[in-house]
Amino acid sequence: MTPDEVSRALFHHSPAGLLAMSTDGVIRSVNDTFCAWTGQPHDEVVGAYFPSLLSRASKLIFSTRFMPLLQTQRTLNEMMLTLSTSDAGTRDVLVSSVLDDSGPEPLIYAAIFDAGIRLRYERDLLDARRTAETAVSRVRILQAAAAGLAPATTLDAFGSALRVSALTATDASSVSIVVAGPDGTLDLVSGTRPLATSVALTELQPLQECLRDGVPVLCRTRADIALKFPTLAAGLDLEGVEALCIIPVIEDGTVSGAIACWFQRERELDNTLLDLLAALATQAAPVLERIHLQRQIEHQSLHDSLTGLPNRLSMQHRLRQLLADADRHNRTVAVLFLDLDGFKAINDTFGHEAGDQVLQQVGERLLRTLRVGDTPSRFGGDEFVIACDGVDEDSALEVARRIREAVKEPLAGLAEGSMVSASIGISVFTPGGATRTTPDELVALADEAMLASKRAGKGRDTLRTA
Repeated sequence: MTPDEVSRALFHHSPAGLLAMSTDGVIRSVNDTFCAWTGQPHDEVVGAYFPSLLSRASKLIFSTRFMPLLQTQRTLNEMMLTLSTSDAGTRDVLVSSVLDDSGPEPLIYAAIFDAGIRLRYERDLLDARRTAETAVSRVRILQAAAAGLAPATTLDAFGSALRVSALTATDASSVSIVVAGPDGTLDLVSGTRPLATSVALTELQPLQECLRDGVPVLCRTRADIALKFPTLAAGLDLEGVEALCIIPVIEDGTVSGAIACWFQRERELDNTLLDLLAALATQAAPVLERIHLQRQIEHQSLHDSLTGLPNRLSMQHRLRQLLADADRHNRTVAVLFLDLDGFKAINDTFGHEAGDQVLQQVGERLLRTLRVGDTPSRFGGDEFVIACDGVDEDSALEVARRIREAVKEPLAGLAEGSMVSASIGISVFTPGGATRTTPDELVALADEAMLASKRAGKGRDTLRTA
């Protein structure tokens, strides 16, 4: 192959389109690559007006930008134009050109490159950058959530940290953090929620569905809301809720709460967002479990395991608080010390299980009989102590009478038909005296009064003043 043949082959089979044209845009020479891109034969392209091979928008660019810049700068690199092809398609190209006026006729030499590959590369690069930025943002959100949740020891602190993280992860107008109690109660521990004045938290259907099924509940549009929750659609629409997303918090296989995001515009709610919210819920679950365990331990340390009533330690805390309030607000405090008459005989006759049932029934009767604000406790054995706030002597005696009536009702269970009675001692503290009274002194005085009731014939009450 001669050098001329090599040059000709290189020209026609170059991966770039090559052409020469006059300064008024008439093509003088062109290679096969460019002809193949246009889908037109070589003979028809040579002599054609170059702008006639361009899309409508590119024709305008050629006349208003390409030619003026080339005539001024003499060279032009990588201007984007769009070719029209014979099959009614288009091809984006990058045109680099030079104006050569050294010959008898000024000519424009152009190298034309397929921009599709470059555009795809740039799109891939942009997608990769966005993916990386999303990943970094996700890591930062999860790190911030971990830092906020780790020190949380209360439900309020837990809910606040989780709500802030969920707001950062979304563009929700509001976020509700809901915790489900072991007894089925629901507690909004942080944030606000729609329909708060018209629909109870336990009746908020999207939340109910999430907590019941343990799967996310999604409504991307107002139409979705109307279809899934027609009874709530009008109310949610009035409050501007156009989309919602509720993610369950699953603790040891049990749904223990939810992250509810409410949006004031329709949302795609794509997998990236859902995965991030699910990751937040996964982070939150062990923290919630720890808080529940702490609360359970605290409850057990302050409550009797048999009756569920506060224990001796809890009663001491309560009396300390009541006595402090009594001094500040000039309020009386009464302590009732109750001992069961006939309990030992039931234990001896029916066994300790029957005795446990009796104690549980007495505890239930105390809760049923006492006023709101009165605090019953099991002090140990068959002894119960009740703290009453703001009662005078007559009121304390009336409380004791109601307790005695409730306790002597016939028993159920293993001791069915049997009865016990209550010997009660009452101590009443009135502030303003020369000396302060301690919880132990007030309980000891009530205990002394209870023993006096025992000695007087049982099933009665005796009052002492502190």
